[in-house]
Amino acid sequence: MNTIANNHWPWDVLGIESNADERAVRRAYARLLKQQRPDEDAEAFQRLRYAYESALQMASGTAAQESTTAPTQVNVDGIATAELTEPTQISTKAPVMLSITADTSEVQAARELDAFETAVQLWQNFVAHADDLGSRRTLQDLFARVINIPTRDELEWQALCHCLNEDTPATLRTNLSAVLGWRDNATHLRRRNAAIAALALDRVFADEDYDALRLRFPNAMALLERPLPQMTVGARALLRAGVRAEMEQLLIALCRYHPNVVRLRLNAEKVDFWGRCLKFRISAGRLLGPALALNAWCGLLFADASLNSSRGRWFDQWAPAQLGILVSTLMLALVMVAAATVLLSEGQQQKLRALRAIGWLRYGWVPVWLGATTIALCEDGSGRSTSIAMATLGVCTIWAALIYGWPPVKELAILAAFSATALGFAGHWIATDSHAWLMPYAHGVLFAFFISFSQAEWREWVARRPPVFWACVPVWFAGFAALIVLLVQREARATQFAWALFAVMSAAGGVLATTRWSDLRAAIPAFFRGYTNLVWMALAIYKPDIVACAGAGLMSVWVIEGCRRRVG
Repeated sequence: MNTIANNHWPWDVLGIESNADERAVRRAYARLLKQQRPDEDAEAFQRLRYAYESALQMASGTAAQESTTAPTQVNVDGIATAELTEPTQISTKAPVMLSITADTSEVQAARELDAFETAVQLWQNFVAHADDLGSRRTLQDLFARVINIPTRDELEWQALCHCLNEDTPATLRTNLSAVLGWRDNATHLRRRNAAIAALALDRVFADEDYDALRLRFPNAMALLERPLPQMTVGARALLRAGVRAEMEQLLIALCRYHPNVVRLRLNAEKVDFWGRCLKFRISAGRLLGPALALNAWCGLLFADASLNSSRGRWFDQWAPAQLGILVSTLMLALVMVAAATVLLSEGQQQKLRALRAIGWLRYGWVPVWLGATTIALCEDGSGRSTSIAMATLGVCTIWAALIYGWPPVKELAILAAFSATALGFAGHWIATDSHAWLMPYAHGVLFAFFISFSQAEWREWVARRPPVFWACVPVWFAGFAALIVLLVQREARATQFAWALFAVMSAAGGVLATTRWSDLRAAIPAFFRGYTNLVWMALAIYKPDIVACAGAGLMSVWVIEGCRRRVG
Protein backbone atom coordinates (compact mmCIF):
# COMPACT_ATOMS: atom_id res chain seq x y z
CA MET A 1 0.00 0.00 0.00
CA ASN A 2 1.18 3.50 -0.76
CA THR A 3 -0.16 5.93 1.83
CA ILE A 4 1.35 9.02 0.23
CA ALA A 5 1.15 8.38 -3.46
CA ASN A 6 1.12 12.08 -4.25
CA ASN A 7 3.97 12.91 -1.87
CA HIS A 8 7.31 13.97 -3.37
CA TRP A 9 8.99 14.55 -0.04
CA PRO A 10 11.04 13.00 1.54
CA TRP A 11 11.39 10.44 -1.23
CA ASP A 12 12.81 12.90 -3.77
CA VAL A 13 15.55 13.83 -1.29
CA LEU A 14 16.52 10.17 -0.86
CA GLY A 15 16.07 9.38 -4.55
CA ILE A 16 13.77 6.36 -4.03
CA GLU A 17 10.15 5.46 -4.70
CA SER A 18 7.43 6.47 -2.26
CA ASN A 19 6.51 2.81 -1.59
CA ALA A 20 10.05 1.81 -0.54
CA ASP A 21 10.52 -0.27 2.61
CA GLU A 22 12.75 0.44 5.60
CA ARG A 23 15.71 -1.42 4.12
CA ALA A 24 15.62 0.66 0.93
CA VAL A 25 15.41 3.85 3.00
CA ARG A 26 18.48 2.93 5.04
CA ARG A 27 20.47 1.93 1.97
CA ALA A 28 19.61 5.19 0.22
CA TYR A 29 20.57 7.17 3.30
CA ALA A 30 23.90 5.37 3.60
CA ARG A 31 24.63 6.03 -0.06
CA LEU A 32 23.82 9.76 0.15
CA LEU A 33 25.64 10.16 3.46
CA LYS A 34 28.91 9.62 1.63
CA GLN A 35 28.12 12.63 -0.55
CA GLN A 36 26.60 14.98 2.05
CA ARG A 37 29.11 15.47 4.83
CA PRO A 38 28.01 17.59 7.82
CA ASP A 39 31.30 19.46 7.93
CA GLU A 40 31.00 20.47 4.26
CA ASP A 41 27.34 21.48 3.95
CA ALA A 42 25.45 21.55 7.25
CA GLU A 43 22.19 22.66 5.64
CA ALA A 44 22.11 19.81 3.10
CA PHE A 45 23.05 17.29 5.79
CA GLN A 46 20.25 18.43 8.09
CA ARG A 47 17.77 18.19 5.25
CA LEU A 48 18.99 14.68 4.38
CA ARG A 49 18.84 13.59 8.01
CA TYR A 50 15.29 14.78 8.50
CA ALA A 51 14.21 13.23 5.20
CA TYR A 52 15.72 9.92 6.33
CA GLU A 53 13.93 10.01 9.70
CA SER A 54 10.62 10.97 8.11
CA ALA A 55 10.86 8.31 5.39
CA LEU A 56 11.82 5.65 7.93
CA GLN A 57 8.85 6.49 10.13
CA MET A 58 6.49 6.55 7.17
CA ALA A 59 7.83 3.25 5.84
CA SER A 60 7.37 1.58 9.23
CA GLY A 61 3.82 2.92 9.44
CA THR A 62 3.02 1.55 5.99
CA ALA A 63 4.34 -1.86 6.94
CA ALA A 64 2.21 -1.90 10.10
CA GLN A 65 -0.91 -1.08 8.09
CA GLU A 66 -0.29 -3.80 5.50
CA SER A 67 0.26 -6.44 8.22
CA THR A 68 -3.22 -5.77 9.66
CA THR A 69 -5.58 -8.44 8.33
CA ALA A 70 -9.12 -7.15 8.56
CA PRO A 71 -9.31 -3.38 8.88
CA THR A 72 -11.18 -1.27 6.43
CA GLN A 73 -9.08 1.60 5.07
CA VAL A 74 -10.47 5.05 5.60
CA ASN A 75 -10.01 7.82 3.07
CA VAL A 76 -8.36 10.79 4.78
CA ASP A 77 -10.12 13.24 2.56
CA GLY A 78 -13.45 11.63 3.33
CA ILE A 79 -13.09 11.61 7.13
CA ALA A 80 -10.91 14.63 7.57
CA THR A 81 -13.55 16.73 9.26
CA ALA A 82 -14.95 14.00 11.49
CA GLU A 83 -11.53 12.56 12.36
CA LEU A 84 -9.71 15.78 13.13
CA THR A 85 -12.45 17.29 15.23
CA GLU A 86 -12.47 14.25 17.56
CA PRO A 87 -11.24 15.55 20.93
CA THR A 88 -9.97 12.14 22.04
CA GLN A 89 -6.18 12.01 22.51
CA ILE A 90 -4.48 10.37 19.52
CA SER A 91 -1.41 8.19 20.00
CA THR A 92 1.64 9.11 17.89
CA LYS A 93 3.27 5.70 18.10
CA ALA A 94 0.92 3.17 16.54
CA PRO A 95 -2.55 3.12 14.99
CA VAL A 96 -5.40 2.58 17.43
CA MET A 97 -8.34 0.62 16.18
CA LEU A 98 -11.77 1.88 17.15
CA SER A 99 -14.30 -0.67 18.30
CA ILE A 100 -17.49 -0.24 16.33
CA THR A 101 -20.65 -2.03 17.33
CA ALA A 102 -21.55 -4.44 14.58
CA ASP A 103 -24.92 -3.90 12.92
CA THR A 104 -26.84 -6.76 11.37
CA SER A 105 -26.94 -5.06 7.96
CA GLU A 106 -23.21 -4.04 7.74
CA VAL A 107 -20.02 -4.20 9.78
CA GLN A 108 -18.20 -0.95 10.08
CA ALA A 109 -14.53 -0.72 11.16
CA ALA A 110 -12.25 2.24 11.20
CA ARG A 111 -8.80 2.97 12.39
CA GLU A 112 -7.62 6.29 13.75
CA LEU A 113 -4.72 7.42 11.63
CA ASP A 114 -1.40 8.32 13.15
CA ALA A 115 -0.94 12.09 13.73
CA PHE A 116 2.23 12.19 11.68
CA GLU A 117 0.72 10.43 8.68
CA THR A 118 -2.42 12.54 8.90
CA ALA A 119 -0.38 15.74 8.94
CA VAL A 120 1.71 14.58 5.98
CA GLN A 121 -1.38 13.70 3.98
CA LEU A 122 -3.12 16.98 4.82
CA TRP A 123 -0.10 19.01 3.85
CA GLN A 124 0.46 17.13 0.60
CA ASN A 125 -3.17 17.59 -0.34
CA PHE A 126 -2.77 21.30 0.34
CA VAL A 127 0.40 21.83 -1.69
CA ALA A 128 -1.04 19.79 -4.55
CA HIS A 129 -3.34 22.74 -5.31
CA ALA A 130 -1.03 25.43 -6.64
CA ASP A 131 -3.79 28.06 -6.57
CA ASP A 132 -4.06 27.82 -2.78
CA LEU A 133 -0.38 28.40 -2.05
CA GLY A 134 -0.55 32.17 -2.38
CA SER A 135 -3.72 32.58 -0.34
CA ARG A 136 -3.49 33.33 3.36
CA ARG A 137 -7.16 32.46 3.77
CA THR A 138 -6.66 28.84 2.69
CA LEU A 139 -3.81 28.45 5.19
CA GLN A 140 -5.98 29.82 7.97
CA ASP A 141 -8.76 27.37 7.03
CA LEU A 142 -6.31 24.45 6.91
CA PHE A 143 -5.00 24.99 10.42
CA ALA A 144 -8.35 26.12 11.84
CA ARG A 145 -10.08 22.78 11.20
CA VAL A 146 -7.27 20.81 12.88
CA ILE A 147 -8.07 20.91 16.58
CA ASN A 148 -6.16 17.80 17.58
CA ILE A 149 -2.98 19.17 19.18
CA PRO A 150 -0.49 16.44 18.07
CA THR A 151 -1.81 16.52 14.52
CA ARG A 152 -1.64 20.30 14.41
CA ASP A 153 1.96 20.29 15.72
CA GLU A 154 2.94 17.74 13.08
CA LEU A 155 1.20 19.77 10.39
CA GLU A 156 3.06 22.91 11.47
CA TRP A 157 6.36 20.99 11.37
CA GLN A 158 5.58 19.69 7.88
CA ALA A 159 4.90 23.26 6.77
CA LEU A 160 8.18 24.45 8.30
CA CYS A 161 10.19 21.68 6.61
CA HIS A 162 8.49 22.48 3.31
CA CYS A 163 10.03 25.95 3.59
CA LEU A 164 13.47 24.36 3.17
CA ASN A 165 12.70 23.41 -0.42
CA GLU A 166 14.26 25.71 -2.99
CA ASP A 167 11.13 25.77 -5.16
CA THR A 168 8.81 26.80 -2.32
CA PRO A 169 7.16 30.12 -3.26
CA ALA A 170 8.26 33.04 -1.13
CA THR A 171 4.63 34.04 -0.72
CA LEU A 172 3.87 30.72 0.97
CA ARG A 173 6.73 31.20 3.43
CA THR A 174 5.61 34.71 4.41
CA ASN A 175 1.96 33.61 4.70
CA LEU A 176 2.93 30.70 6.95
CA SER A 177 4.90 33.01 9.21
CA ALA A 178 1.99 35.47 9.40
CA VAL A 179 -0.67 32.79 10.08
CA LEU A 180 1.37 30.76 12.58
CA GLY A 181 3.19 33.68 14.22
CA TRP A 182 6.70 32.34 13.75
CA ARG A 183 8.27 35.78 14.05
CA ASP A 184 7.02 36.11 17.65
CA ASN A 185 6.90 32.49 18.78
CA ALA A 186 9.07 29.75 17.34
CA THR A 187 10.46 28.28 20.55
CA HIS A 188 8.51 25.03 20.21
CA LEU A 189 9.94 24.52 16.72
CA ARG A 190 13.52 25.11 17.85
CA ARG A 191 12.98 22.79 20.78
CA ARG A 192 12.00 19.96 18.45
CA ASN A 193 15.02 20.27 16.14
CA ALA A 194 17.10 23.41 16.54
CA ALA A 195 19.22 22.93 13.42
CA ILE A 196 16.34 22.32 10.99
CA ALA A 197 14.19 25.00 12.58
CA ALA A 198 17.02 27.56 12.34
CA LEU A 199 17.61 26.79 8.65
CA ALA A 200 13.94 26.97 7.77
CA LEU A 201 13.19 30.08 9.81
CA ASP A 202 16.18 31.85 8.29
CA ARG A 203 14.61 31.34 4.87
CA VAL A 204 11.19 32.44 6.08
CA PHE A 205 12.45 35.58 7.78
CA ALA A 206 14.71 36.36 4.80
CA ASP A 207 11.62 36.38 2.56
CA GLU A 208 9.75 38.62 5.01
CA ASP A 209 12.68 41.04 5.32
CA TYR A 210 13.11 41.04 1.55
CA ASP A 211 9.50 42.14 1.05
CA ALA A 212 9.87 44.80 3.73
CA LEU A 213 13.03 46.15 2.09
CA ARG A 214 11.29 46.30 -1.28
CA LEU A 215 8.61 48.51 0.24
CA ARG A 216 11.10 50.71 2.07
CA PHE A 217 13.72 51.04 -0.70
CA PRO A 218 11.85 50.49 -3.98
CA ASN A 219 14.35 52.19 -6.31
CA ALA A 220 17.46 50.66 -4.77
CA MET A 221 15.94 47.16 -4.63
CA ALA A 222 14.90 47.50 -8.27
CA LEU A 223 18.54 48.15 -9.17
CA LEU A 224 19.67 45.11 -7.16
CA GLU A 225 17.18 42.88 -8.98
CA ARG A 226 18.32 43.93 -12.44
CA PRO A 227 21.21 42.31 -14.36
CA LEU A 228 24.61 43.77 -13.58
CA PRO A 229 25.39 46.81 -15.76
CA GLN A 230 28.78 48.33 -16.43
CA MET A 231 30.41 50.37 -13.68
CA THR A 232 29.83 53.68 -15.48
CA VAL A 233 26.17 52.82 -16.13
CA GLY A 234 25.69 51.89 -12.47
CA ALA A 235 27.33 55.11 -11.32
CA ARG A 236 25.09 57.07 -13.68
CA ALA A 237 22.01 55.31 -12.27
CA LEU A 238 22.93 56.58 -8.81
CA LEU A 239 22.81 60.16 -10.08
CA ARG A 240 19.01 60.18 -10.06
CA ALA A 241 17.47 62.18 -7.26
CA GLY A 242 17.42 60.25 -4.01
CA VAL A 243 18.69 56.95 -5.48
CA ARG A 244 22.24 57.29 -4.17
CA ALA A 245 21.11 58.00 -0.59
CA GLU A 246 18.54 55.21 -0.82
CA MET A 247 21.14 52.71 -2.06
CA GLU A 248 23.55 53.74 0.68
CA GLN A 249 20.89 53.19 3.36
CA LEU A 250 19.87 49.86 1.83
CA LEU A 251 23.44 48.49 1.78
CA ILE A 252 23.93 49.57 5.40
CA ALA A 253 20.69 47.80 6.38
CA LEU A 254 21.67 44.63 4.52
CA CYS A 255 25.13 44.56 6.07
CA ARG A 256 24.11 45.29 9.66
CA TYR A 257 20.60 43.91 10.11
CA HIS A 258 19.69 41.55 7.24
CA PRO A 259 22.68 39.40 6.25
CA ASN A 260 20.36 36.43 5.59
CA VAL A 261 18.62 38.40 2.85
CA VAL A 262 21.94 38.74 1.02
CA ARG A 263 22.77 35.07 1.56
CA LEU A 264 19.38 33.57 0.68
CA ARG A 265 17.51 36.03 -1.54
CA LEU A 266 19.95 38.44 -3.15
CA ASN A 267 23.08 37.94 -5.20
CA ALA A 268 26.12 38.83 -3.09
CA GLU A 269 27.99 39.79 -6.26
CA LYS A 270 25.34 42.39 -7.08
CA VAL A 271 25.46 43.81 -3.55
CA ASP A 272 29.23 44.12 -3.82
CA PHE A 273 28.93 45.71 -7.27
CA TRP A 274 26.57 48.44 -6.09
CA GLY A 275 28.80 49.04 -3.08
CA ARG A 276 31.67 49.66 -5.49
CA CYS A 277 29.42 51.96 -7.53
CA LEU A 278 28.77 53.97 -4.37
CA LYS A 279 32.51 54.20 -3.69
CA PHE A 280 33.04 55.21 -7.30
CA ARG A 281 30.52 58.03 -6.92
CA ILE A 282 32.08 59.15 -3.63
CA SER A 283 35.60 58.93 -5.04
CA ALA A 284 34.54 60.79 -8.18
CA GLY A 285 33.10 63.52 -5.98
CA ARG A 286 36.34 63.74 -4.06
CA LEU A 287 38.25 63.97 -7.33
CA LEU A 288 36.27 67.06 -8.25
CA GLY A 289 36.85 68.58 -4.82
CA PRO A 290 40.17 68.69 -2.96
CA ALA A 291 42.04 66.62 -5.56
CA LEU A 292 41.10 69.01 -8.35
CA ALA A 293 42.14 72.07 -6.31
CA LEU A 294 45.39 70.54 -5.09
CA ASN A 295 46.40 69.24 -8.51
CA ALA A 296 45.67 72.64 -10.04
CA TRP A 297 47.96 74.12 -7.41
CA CYS A 298 50.73 71.67 -8.37
CA GLY A 299 50.23 72.52 -12.03
CA LEU A 300 50.59 76.19 -11.13
CA LEU A 301 53.90 75.43 -9.39
CA PHE A 302 55.23 73.50 -12.39
CA ALA A 303 54.14 76.19 -14.83
CA ASP A 304 55.64 78.98 -12.73
CA ALA A 305 58.90 77.06 -12.31
CA SER A 306 59.22 76.83 -16.10
CA LEU A 307 59.27 80.62 -16.49
CA ASN A 308 62.50 82.51 -17.05
CA SER A 309 63.58 83.44 -13.52
CA SER A 310 65.42 86.57 -14.74
CA ARG A 311 62.20 88.07 -16.18
CA GLY A 312 59.92 87.38 -13.20
CA ARG A 313 57.31 84.80 -12.21
CA TRP A 314 54.03 86.62 -12.80
CA PHE A 315 50.97 85.49 -14.71
CA ASP A 316 51.49 88.15 -17.41
CA GLN A 317 54.64 86.30 -18.42
CA TRP A 318 52.72 83.08 -19.15
CA ALA A 319 52.83 81.60 -22.64
CA PRO A 320 50.91 78.65 -24.16
CA ALA A 321 53.66 76.38 -22.82
CA GLN A 322 52.80 77.29 -19.21
CA LEU A 323 49.10 76.76 -19.86
CA GLY A 324 49.87 73.36 -21.40
CA ILE A 325 51.95 72.38 -18.35
CA LEU A 326 49.08 73.37 -16.04
CA VAL A 327 46.45 71.36 -17.97
CA SER A 328 48.75 68.36 -18.45
CA THR A 329 49.62 68.25 -14.76
CA LEU A 330 45.97 68.50 -13.82
CA MET A 331 44.89 65.66 -16.11
CA LEU A 332 47.83 63.41 -15.21
CA ALA A 333 47.27 63.85 -11.49
CA LEU A 334 43.53 63.16 -11.82
CA VAL A 335 44.24 59.95 -13.73
CA MET A 336 46.73 58.84 -11.07
CA VAL A 337 44.26 59.50 -8.26
CA ALA A 338 41.43 57.78 -10.14
CA ALA A 339 43.60 54.73 -10.74
CA ALA A 340 44.67 54.65 -7.08
CA THR A 341 41.23 55.15 -5.49
CA VAL A 342 38.58 53.97 -7.95
CA LEU A 343 39.72 51.71 -10.76
CA LEU A 344 41.86 49.23 -8.82
CA SER A 345 40.32 45.98 -7.61
CA GLU A 346 40.23 45.02 -3.93
CA GLY A 347 43.34 42.85 -4.26
CA GLN A 348 45.20 45.65 -6.01
CA GLN A 349 44.03 48.09 -3.35
CA GLN A 350 45.53 45.85 -0.67
CA LYS A 351 48.83 45.73 -2.54
CA LEU A 352 48.74 49.52 -2.86
CA ARG A 353 48.13 49.90 0.89
CA ALA A 354 51.06 47.60 1.58
CA LEU A 355 53.17 49.70 -0.79
CA ARG A 356 52.17 52.89 1.00
CA ALA A 357 53.36 51.41 4.30
CA ILE A 358 56.96 51.10 3.07
CA GLY A 359 59.05 53.51 5.12
CA TRP A 360 60.96 55.37 2.43
CA LEU A 361 57.81 55.79 0.31
CA ARG A 362 55.69 56.94 3.22
CA TYR A 363 58.16 59.44 4.64
CA GLY A 364 60.63 60.03 1.81
CA TRP A 365 58.89 63.21 0.71
CA VAL A 366 59.64 64.90 4.05
CA PRO A 367 63.46 65.19 3.68
CA VAL A 368 63.01 66.01 -0.02
CA TRP A 369 60.58 68.81 0.88
CA LEU A 370 62.77 70.24 3.64
CA GLY A 371 65.88 69.96 1.46
CA ALA A 372 64.24 71.77 -1.47
CA THR A 373 62.95 74.51 0.86
CA THR A 374 66.38 75.11 2.41
CA ILE A 375 67.94 75.28 -1.07
CA ALA A 376 65.35 77.87 -2.13
CA LEU A 377 65.95 79.89 1.06
CA CYS A 378 69.71 79.92 0.28
CA GLU A 379 69.10 81.24 -3.26
CA ASP A 380 72.18 82.89 -4.79
CA GLY A 381 70.17 85.39 -6.83
CA SER A 382 70.02 83.56 -10.17
CA GLY A 383 66.56 82.12 -9.52
CA ARG A 384 67.49 78.63 -10.69
CA SER A 385 67.46 77.13 -7.20
CA THR A 386 64.00 78.58 -6.62
CA SER A 387 62.71 77.14 -9.89
CA ILE A 388 64.07 73.68 -9.06
CA ALA A 389 62.71 73.88 -5.51
CA MET A 390 59.29 75.00 -6.74
CA ALA A 391 59.00 72.03 -9.09
CA THR A 392 60.27 69.70 -6.36
CA LEU A 393 57.65 70.93 -3.90
CA GLY A 394 54.97 70.30 -6.53
CA VAL A 395 56.18 66.71 -6.87
CA CYS A 396 56.26 66.31 -3.07
CA THR A 397 52.68 67.59 -2.84
CA ILE A 398 51.40 64.95 -5.28
CA TRP A 399 53.58 62.36 -3.54
CA ALA A 400 52.12 63.15 -0.10
CA ALA A 401 48.56 63.21 -1.46
CA LEU A 402 48.96 59.75 -3.03
CA ILE A 403 50.31 58.36 0.24
CA TYR A 404 47.91 59.94 2.74
CA GLY A 405 44.87 60.84 0.66
CA TRP A 406 43.10 64.15 0.23
CA PRO A 407 42.37 66.25 3.33
CA PRO A 408 39.43 68.68 3.26
CA VAL A 409 40.28 71.72 1.14
CA LYS A 410 39.15 74.22 3.76
CA GLU A 411 41.26 72.74 6.56
CA LEU A 412 44.25 72.32 4.25
CA ALA A 413 44.02 75.91 3.01
CA ILE A 414 43.71 77.36 6.52
CA LEU A 415 46.60 75.31 7.87
CA ALA A 416 48.78 76.08 4.83
CA ALA A 417 48.09 79.83 5.08
CA PHE A 418 48.88 79.81 8.79
CA SER A 419 52.11 77.86 8.29
CA ALA A 420 53.25 80.16 5.49
CA THR A 421 52.28 83.47 7.06
CA ALA A 422 52.24 83.14 10.85
CA LEU A 423 55.67 81.47 10.95
CA GLY A 424 57.15 84.31 8.90
CA PHE A 425 58.09 82.48 5.69
CA ALA A 426 55.84 84.66 3.50
CA GLY A 427 57.29 87.86 5.02
CA HIS A 428 60.86 86.68 4.51
CA TRP A 429 60.34 85.63 0.86
CA ILE A 430 58.48 88.80 -0.05
CA ALA A 431 61.27 90.90 1.46
CA THR A 432 64.08 88.99 -0.27
CA ASP A 433 62.53 87.84 -3.59
CA SER A 434 59.03 89.05 -4.38
CA HIS A 435 59.03 87.08 -7.64
CA ALA A 436 59.07 83.82 -5.62
CA TRP A 437 55.75 84.60 -3.91
CA LEU A 438 54.49 81.01 -4.52
CA MET A 439 57.33 79.38 -2.55
CA PRO A 440 56.16 80.13 1.04
CA TYR A 441 52.67 78.81 0.27
CA ALA A 442 54.04 75.71 -1.48
CA HIS A 443 56.07 75.14 1.69
CA GLY A 444 52.95 75.83 3.78
CA VAL A 445 50.89 73.20 1.94
CA LEU A 446 53.50 70.53 2.63
CA PHE A 447 53.81 71.74 6.21
CA ALA A 448 50.04 71.20 6.51
CA PHE A 449 50.40 67.63 5.20
CA PHE A 450 53.22 67.05 7.69
CA ILE A 451 51.23 68.32 10.67
CA SER A 452 48.08 66.44 9.63
CA PHE A 453 49.67 63.05 8.94
CA SER A 454 53.39 62.49 9.44
CA GLN A 455 54.11 64.50 12.58
CA ALA A 456 52.07 62.25 14.92
CA GLU A 457 53.62 59.10 13.45
CA TRP A 458 57.16 60.47 13.83
CA ARG A 459 56.39 61.63 17.38
CA GLU A 460 55.22 58.12 18.36
CA TRP A 461 58.33 56.63 16.76
CA VAL A 462 60.62 58.91 18.77
CA ALA A 463 58.61 58.34 21.97
CA ARG A 464 59.20 54.58 21.71
CA ARG A 465 62.98 55.19 21.43
CA PRO A 466 64.22 57.29 24.37
CA PRO A 467 67.88 57.22 23.24
CA VAL A 468 66.88 58.89 19.97
CA PHE A 469 64.94 61.57 21.85
CA TRP A 470 67.82 62.39 24.22
CA ALA A 471 70.24 62.49 21.28
CA CYS A 472 68.02 64.93 19.35
CA VAL A 473 67.41 67.34 22.27
CA PRO A 474 70.97 68.79 22.40
CA VAL A 475 70.98 69.03 18.61
CA TRP A 476 67.76 71.03 18.83
CA PHE A 477 69.18 73.53 21.32
CA ALA A 478 72.40 73.82 19.32
CA GLY A 479 70.25 74.68 16.29
CA PHE A 480 68.30 77.24 18.34
CA ALA A 481 71.55 78.93 19.44
CA ALA A 482 72.84 78.94 15.84
CA LEU A 483 69.55 80.48 14.69
CA ILE A 484 69.89 83.38 17.13
CA VAL A 485 73.53 83.99 16.20
CA LEU A 486 72.82 83.99 12.46
CA LEU A 487 69.87 86.40 12.78
CA VAL A 488 71.81 88.79 15.01
CA GLN A 489 74.57 89.17 12.39
CA ARG A 490 72.18 91.05 10.06
CA GLU A 491 73.95 89.80 6.95
CA ALA A 492 72.01 88.64 3.91
CA ARG A 493 73.81 85.32 3.62
CA ALA A 494 73.61 84.62 7.36
CA THR A 495 69.89 85.43 7.30
CA GLN A 496 69.36 82.95 4.47
CA PHE A 497 71.10 80.19 6.42
CA ALA A 498 69.10 81.13 9.52
CA TRP A 499 65.79 80.72 7.70
CA ALA A 500 66.92 77.46 6.14
CA LEU A 501 67.71 76.23 9.65
CA PHE A 502 64.36 77.50 10.97
CA ALA A 503 62.48 75.61 8.21
CA VAL A 504 63.94 72.34 9.52
CA MET A 505 63.48 73.30 13.20
CA SER A 506 59.83 74.24 12.74
CA ALA A 507 59.12 70.73 11.46
CA ALA A 508 61.28 69.00 14.08
CA GLY A 509 59.75 70.97 16.97
CA GLY A 510 56.42 69.20 16.70
CA VAL A 511 58.19 65.82 16.78
CA LEU A 512 60.30 66.37 19.90
CA ALA A 513 57.42 67.96 21.84
CA THR A 514 53.73 68.51 21.22
CA THR A 515 53.34 72.08 20.00
CA ARG A 516 50.45 73.65 21.89
CA TRP A 517 49.53 76.75 19.91
CA SER A 518 45.93 76.31 21.08
CA ASP A 519 47.06 76.52 24.74
CA LEU A 520 48.96 79.70 23.96
CA ARG A 521 45.85 81.17 22.35
CA ALA A 522 43.73 80.19 25.35
CA ALA A 523 46.13 82.05 27.66
CA ILE A 524 45.15 85.33 25.97
CA PRO A 525 41.87 86.93 27.14
CA ALA A 526 39.09 86.48 24.64
CA PHE A 527 38.66 90.24 24.16
CA PHE A 528 42.26 90.63 22.98
CA ARG A 529 42.57 87.50 20.86
CA GLY A 530 41.53 89.11 17.58
CA TYR A 531 43.85 92.07 18.12
CA THR A 532 46.68 89.73 19.11
CA ASN A 533 46.25 87.74 15.92
CA LEU A 534 46.32 90.89 13.83
CA VAL A 535 49.46 92.13 15.59
CA TRP A 536 51.13 88.74 15.18
CA MET A 537 50.33 88.59 11.46
CA ALA A 538 51.58 92.12 10.89
CA LEU A 539 54.75 91.30 12.79
CA ALA A 540 55.21 88.09 10.77
CA ILE A 541 55.00 90.02 7.49
CA TYR A 542 57.07 93.10 8.37
CA LYS A 543 59.46 91.62 10.97
CA PRO A 544 59.74 87.90 10.14
CA ASP A 545 63.10 87.53 11.91
CA ILE A 546 61.49 88.40 15.26
CA VAL A 547 58.70 85.88 14.64
CA ALA A 548 61.25 83.16 13.81
CA CYS A 549 63.09 83.77 17.08
CA ALA A 550 59.85 83.87 19.08
CA GLY A 551 58.53 80.71 17.44
CA ALA A 552 61.75 78.78 18.01
CA GLY A 553 61.85 80.02 21.62
CA LEU A 554 58.31 78.78 22.33
CA MET A 555 59.09 75.39 20.83
CA SER A 556 62.25 75.23 22.96
CA VAL A 557 60.14 75.77 26.10
CA TRP A 558 57.84 72.93 25.07
CA VAL A 559 60.83 70.66 24.41
CA ILE A 560 62.08 71.37 27.94
CA GLU A 561 58.64 70.49 29.35
CA GLY A 562 58.75 67.24 27.40
CA CYS A 563 62.13 66.43 28.95
CA ARG A 564 60.73 67.07 32.44
CA ARG A 565 57.85 64.67 31.84
CA ARG A 566 60.23 61.93 30.72
CA VAL A 567 62.50 62.44 33.73
CA GLY A 568 59.56 62.60 36.13
